[in-house]
Amino acid sequence: MKPLRIFAVLFALLAASNFAKPLGVTAEQGFVFLGRRLEGTPNLLAGWSFAVFLAAYAMALWRDRIQALPMGLAYAGYVSANLYLFTLMMPAPQGNRQIFGIVYSLLALAGAWGAVAVMLREGFVRRERETGRILLRSFALLFALMALSDALKPFAYTPTTGFVLFGQRLSGTANTIAALSFSALLACYAHAIWNEKRRALPLGIAYAAYVAANLLLWNLRKPEGSTTPLLFALPYLVSAIGVSSGAALLLRKHRHRLR
Repeated sequence: MKPLRIFAVLFALLAASNFAKPLGVTAEQGFVFLGRRLEGTPNLLAGWSFAVFLAAYAMALWRDRIQALPMGLAYAGYVSANLYLFTLMMPAPQGNRQIFGIVYSLLALAGAWGAVAVMLREGFVRRERETGRILLRSFALLFALMALSDALKPFAYTPTTGFVLFGQRLSGTANTIAALSFSALLACYAHAIWNEKRRALPLGIAYAAYVAANLLLWNLRKPEGSTTPLLFALPYLVSAIGVSSGAALLLRKHRHRLR
């Protein structure tokens, strides 16, 4: 069996596992999303969203489709960030749990990045005729991930999950309206990038400017005592600005292709 088909089977099994996560009987079986273990409705939404994504990824790998590479890049980046955030946010495990955590992390990273390495070795980049499309589609999937994150914020599963709008963390009805509005906006943006629609460029420029302004205002207006560890803050700043601005710059570079 071809290596990519082996990875396809593994990701299909992982999709089935994520689909079953919301059906678990204990909180420890909840889906881990951006470093936090979820429960209730957020667990259902995140678990089943990733189950659908991984099923589509597995199918693209099985059929040797070029779309598998941006899916793999986005997923590998997410897995790396998720494991990093989980390590920062959760209490350090002891004994056998610590050994299991290390082994699981290594296997998860090896599986996610291993599939990408095989696709690169088999020349997926050379098969894509349009330059920049693979990276753009990877950005599209990351924005879809942000859309999912915003869609979960009205559930306020922790005190720090309220939507931050122009430097102010919202709650209640304002949080629900803002989070769902931005979720819909990011979903539209992701769809426009993936399909290379002309509206993606103004959306990208506007969103990149908003992200920069929001981060600046948050640091000016954040409540006293709400300090963020440097190990979390620095990677977040780099990824937030890098992804939003990088996508806008790439869209501008290839604007002749937008239709």
